[in-house]
Amino acid sequence: MVTILDIAKEAGVSHGTVSNVLNGKGNVSSKKMELVLNAAEKLGYNLNNNAKLLRSGKSQTIIMILPSLALEEYSIFYENALKEASSIDYQIRLYCTYDNPIREKQIIKEIIKERPASIITVSALHDANEYYENIPISKSDIIFINRNLANVQEFITFDFNQAGIDIATLIDQHIIGKIALFTGKDNFTNEHEFTNALLENLDNRDITVYQSTLSHEYENAFKIVLESSFDCIIVTNVSKAQLLIKAFHYASNKKLPKIIALGPLKNMHSNEMMYYFQDFGYLGERVVKNIIQTINLKDKSHSNVYPNYGFLMKPDRYKNFQSEIKILTIDSPATHALKKVITHFEKNTNCIVHLDIKSYNEVFQIIEDDEKWKDFDIIRLDIAGYSWYGQKIYRPLRGLEVEIDAFIEALPYFIKDAYVNINDTAYAVPFDISIQMLFYRKDIFENDIVKRKYFEKTKSELKIPTTFEKYNEIITFFNENDFDQVKELTGASMISGNFETIAAEYLLRYYSLKGDLLTGTDIHLDPEVAINAMKLLYDNYRNSLVIDSNWWGEEVQAFNKGKSAMVIGFMNHLSVVSQSNIKGSIGIADVPGNTPLLGGGILGLTKSTKNVEASIEFLTWLNSPEISEQINLLGGNTASYFLSNNSVVRTMYPWLAKAKKTIINGKRETVFENGQRIDLKHTEEIIGKHILKLLTEDQPQFKKICRKT
Repeated sequence: MVTILDIAKEAGVSHGTVSNVLNGKGNVSSKKMELVLNAAEKLGYNLNNNAKLLRSGKSQTIIMILPSLALEEYSIFYENALKEASSIDYQIRLYCTYDNPIREKQIIKEIIKERPASIITVSALHDANEYYENIPISKSDIIFINRNLANVQEFITFDFNQAGIDIATLIDQHIIGKIALFTGKDNFTNEHEFTNALLENLDNRDITVYQSTLSHEYENAFKIVLESSFDCIIVTNVSKAQLLIKAFHYASNKKLPKIIALGPLKNMHSNEMMYYFQDFGYLGERVVKNIIQTINLKDKSHSNVYPNYGFLMKPDRYKNFQSEIKILTIDSPATHALKKVITHFEKNTNCIVHLDIKSYNEVFQIIEDDEKWKDFDIIRLDIAGYSWYGQKIYRPLRGLEVEIDAFIEALPYFIKDAYVNINDTAYAVPFDISIQMLFYRKDIFENDIVKRKYFEKTKSELKIPTTFEKYNEIITFFNENDFDQVKELTGASMISGNFETIAAEYLLRYYSLKGDLLTGTDIHLDPEVAINAMKLLYDNYRNSLVIDSNWWGEEVQAFNKGKSAMVIGFMNHLSVVSQSNIKGSIGIADVPGNTPLLGGGILGLTKSTKNVEASIEFLTWLNSPEISEQINLLGGNTASYFLSNNSVVRTMYPWLAKAKKTIINGKRETVFENGQRIDLKHTEEIIGKHILKLLTEDQPQFKKICRKT
């Protein structure tokens, strides 16, 4: 076994220095730190996390007791809980009971000596006192999930009663014939509540109920298949549905009936099943987050009823058309995602969709031509131009379709103000909501040697920059050093291909200094703020990897390939990061100054369209939960999923949770206080033109920014 003395000898330093490095203590130079870490790695030494916990006197272990990871809902629950715990240096120790009470009581005896921070359990017992009387931690730190035991203090569950009502409603409206319910034992409260709600709301239907323990589900699946013939079978988890399909395969020559399954929210589709979703991933994440946030509080309560996600797909939802619609849109991640799934709309509605994909400036050229834009039924417009052109080309949406009205009504006011309303009238729906965010290499920022060298250079701690002064300081540090950890790495990348992107970079810094573009009834830059913002941008430009590209995609690719330590960009262009080799090493933060520019665009029906019904059906389809999920998973960013807590999308794009909180700080000035609107696209072109000229000068006169604009 490798000891601290072995490492000290190998590194040629004192054992006290080794101890300080391994425990993150003391004022150790970067040179000695590097010697110690290299020696430890060479000798195969691993710092014992349990020893660290014993020294700190605090347990960072959460015990999780589940029926089985073979049940997909609990596998997803565990994975998301583990991910959340690991992100804040907690660990989860998992036990499975297989719904055997004897096994569960043995587990309770085993964990008595572990003194965990908390226990999360889906229990097969009848009384919570089995835990409270045997485990010496607070009752409020033992959390029971889905199954409510006698004497429980903390209980978290989905709304199984509502699930029963929702499925009963769907069956009553769309399914005729004989029905079976395949469920767990009635002594589990989640199964009991669901069964009662379903039967009470289908009391006029012929329903046969089959109950089963976990260990006898397969034989009971065969029993259902062999005993009778059903038109629909409802199951309380996906595992039961899969066993039924197997039983039909081996034991029956009958057609497989419609199966409706309670299931964990995930990206899945089946022609054999209809899913009623509950977001177990989000539940796992939230339970662990709440435990850790309240771990040191005396008075706390975790009890909660989480809403169900429900059906993503519903039968007979689409109208049928024998028509074609033409859509003008920009070349963007959301458009590429839309192209992949548009066949689904066409085959369900018999409406052919023609996507005319243009560049950002080409779209505006078409809109500015009073005849060309009339060739389209739907136009995607950037929010920089929506306020100015929206009333000219779009027809109001209210009253055209109940589902679109409900969708708009549910949006927060700040989304409506930027992406929906012009003078309080809805002319469009959001297509790809976006804000600027800071992405950074977490592995670099958290590296002990990098942090120490930064301190030696700047006499300050390396942290995520909250001001552009600090952002530029970090860029300079990375550019001026070539030690192993940052070799061939620039501080940040930046694009300079067109006026609009340069204007966005400048306005981000201008707003970070609390400047305003619109004052009174004038478009006006505050001189002092404008000059300081220009200096910050110039410093950034001179020290960054400058990419001559017209849009943010190239800048993101440079970051993706490990060429830069930081990148600021609109998040709808950052979706490619989720497929990056460095995904696990990426951190997400608010932009310095925390006043990001709003970006993305909207979709609206043109005044000239003769295909109003087909066009509104397209918008309804696009914003349905089913299609919104697919657009987001393929790299787009629809409003409903931007604002949701969907764990499937959040797992792929972890920055959505932060963006959802930050967007309220977003800014894109398009209207004066008196209601007068400006052509922001043209304004940003003017600003960008003069800024780009100043950036290329060796000794720029920064005061020109005020005179020229």
